[in-house]
Amino acid sequence: MLTILHHLRNEEIIIVMHKKNNLGSSKFREQMYKLKFFQNDSELFKIISSFKPDIIFNDILNTKTRYMKKIRKLTSMIVNFEDVGEGRIHADLVFNPIFNEKKALTKEFYGGKFACVRDEFRIWTNNILRKNVKKILVSFGGTDPTQITTKIFKVIENLSLKNIEFIIILGFGFEHKEEIKKSATQLIKNGFMIKLVEKSDFLAKYIRYADFAIVSNGRTVFEVASMQVPILSVAVNDREKSHTFVRDENVGKHIDYNSSLFTKELASGIEYLLEYKNRKKFKSKLKKLELLCGVDRVINIIDN
Repeated sequence: MLTILHHLRNEEIIIVMHKKNNLGSSKFREQMYKLKFFQNDSELFKIISSFKPDIIFNDILNTKTRYMKKIRKLTSMIVNFEDVGEGRIHADLVFNPIFNEKKALTKEFYGGKFACVRDEFRIWTNNILRKNVKKILVSFGGTDPTQITTKIFKVIENLSLKNIEFIIILGFGFEHKEEIKKSATQLIKNGFMIKLVEKSDFLAKYIRYADFAIVSNGRTVFEVASMQVPILSVAVNDREKSHTFVRDENVGKHIDYNSSLFTKELASGIEYLLEYKNRKKFKSKLKKLELLCGVDRVINIIDN
């Protein structure tokens, strides 16, 4: 959402968030956006009504019909992002880059070409295609509730990958940081190369060094793919299981998280991407995608 807002920076903008779901609020504050918080629908609609917006952007996964009909009375244009709810039929535009839908509504736009990749991924590039893998990036969003990062450590140890540096990105809301740090310290003592990165604002500067990346199957796959880095994506919940970009574009390997089979499948996926010929194939396909143009496509559609 920040990427879109940066392209509208000269307009008067307010960000409205629920008090209990405000994990990204610090990011908006850092960029000097005005924030308002609500606790219930009454407060939300009052904020919107008093602001009198010309356009409303919804970053809500499943909008409800009641909500959409209510805000329809408060603005002349509604644009929804990553919305598969029943309420989306009441939006003027819907952009769903992480989903694919063959029978889209007239004003719905699906697929990776509408992904709004952050500006940092235009600054750094990755032209790495080494015979032998030297660096692997691992990133599981802001919280990693299923502790995938810890499970990856076990696979690293089982495969004895001591000649590869693992760059582990720890999100702002990680609940198990101390456990991860303890495991990393032990692996380092045993001769493994583990680099922990906390609260990084620029993921791209680490992706630029990676031979491939192990990431959650959300928006991060577009950011990694925009830098032409092969992907091992892991769907950690039902929502991410419906994201088909990596499989549709054949730019890496995909795993649906299963507690009983995950370690085995992850090890198999890592070994597959360690093979030069496989990374070369994925790299070639990634070069044909134009993911950095997504935000311009979205803005042009909104403007027109």
